[in-house]
Amino acid sequence: MRNWLWLVLAVTASAVSWAYVHRVLLPWEYYVNVQHGPLKEQMGDLYPRWVGTRELLLNGRNPYSKEVSHEIQMAFYGHPVDQTYDQTYDRPSEIIDEQRFVYPLYVVLLLAPTVHTDFATLQTWTPVVLALLTAVSVWIWLQVARWRLPPLVVAALVLFMLSSPQIAQGLRLRQFALFVAFLLALATWCVTRNRYFIAGVLLALATIKPQMMALCLLWFLLWSAGDWKKRWPLPAGFGIALASLIGGAELLLPGWLRYFIDGLAAYRKYFPTTSLLRLLLGNWAGSVLSALIVAALLAFSWCRRKVAADSPEFVQVLALFFIASALVLPLLTPFNHVLLLLPVIILLRDWNRLPRLGQAAFAMLAIWPWIASLALLSHPPQLDSMFRLPLLPVAPVLAFPFMVSCLMFVRRPQTV
Repeated sequence: MRNWLWLVLAVTASAVSWAYVHRVLLPWEYYVNVQHGPLKEQMGDLYPRWVGTRELLLNGRNPYSKEVSHEIQMAFYGHPVDQTYDQTYDRPSEIIDEQRFVYPLYVVLLLAPTVHTDFATLQTWTPVVLALLTAVSVWIWLQVARWRLPPLVVAALVLFMLSSPQIAQGLRLRQFALFVAFLLALATWCVTRNRYFIAGVLLALATIKPQMMALCLLWFLLWSAGDWKKRWPLPAGFGIALASLIGGAELLLPGWLRYFIDGLAAYRKYFPTTSLLRLLLGNWAGSVLSALIVAALLAFSWCRRKVAADSPEFVQVLALFFIASALVLPLLTPFNHVLLLLPVIILLRDWNRLPRLGQAAFAMLAIWPWIASLALLSHPPQLDSMFRLPLLPVAPVLAFPFMVSCLMFVRRPQTV
């Protein structure tokens, strides 16, 4: 009965989340961004990548070029975007997202099967695929964490995760972050099953979003150095696959790395992003603390580089790298919190080892989105307004990585 109760609660939470998104959040965002904002249509994050892939593979055009960028911008804004980044802007809000193709070129190899698909159809089915991959990721992390749960509870946990504001945002935007998180989960599972070469290949594929996986990649490489004679296939698989991806992209578009780097430089100007620590402490203090955290984490992991892949220590260190990524890397957008799936599962598994205050704080932060969503559904806010009340359910989301970080360190030692 308890297992069925968890499933009923998860289905209820999913229904509340779905209703909030479609009855409150999406109508309000449409008013703010389209009716009252610069957008002609909300196309999501997939559209620029899809257009760039089509133009390269079907028409031989450079997806990083100004001409292709203007074509993408016509769909978003109804006009091309040409802006400079000097002091002529009084407010940062006057600079708009140019919606360029800013991924490594080899992302077109993943999107190649979709070039003949109508974008409306792709828009409809992409969240379904990403939701399935995220559900599989949750199951994989449960296996990695050695936590066996009844099937009903696993289903409930998957529904809770999918209906969280962070994952829901990733699904709504059709974000590749969810796919990269799946690749990282699958690579870790392969490592724990001694499939080192395949794990390296999966890590290379995950570099389509290098800012998400760069820090945890260091752990895999350091760990490989701990027993090089046995673990060398992992860096070998990564190096061979990455070289193949870069080389294949070079055949499609010679000199693409230069275009990609130029695009990244522009991206930092028209879509400025930062880390949670820099947002909280400022650029200087946040950068110093971030460097100290990374240095301490690398030293900690170096001392544990010899641990077995199926040991609790290996999973613990990887979870710390995921938490550090969410805190110190420019991953401020909430959908990047998909990296925290493993740390969250570890905390839930070790629930009895958490102090009661920590349990209460985690529970309140976790259930707040559904409480606030239910309140907004019961008393609908004004949706044709710039007032941000419809964002109430996601208000404390940025505090989540700090909460997870603190709870990982205040767990009581495991008793034998």
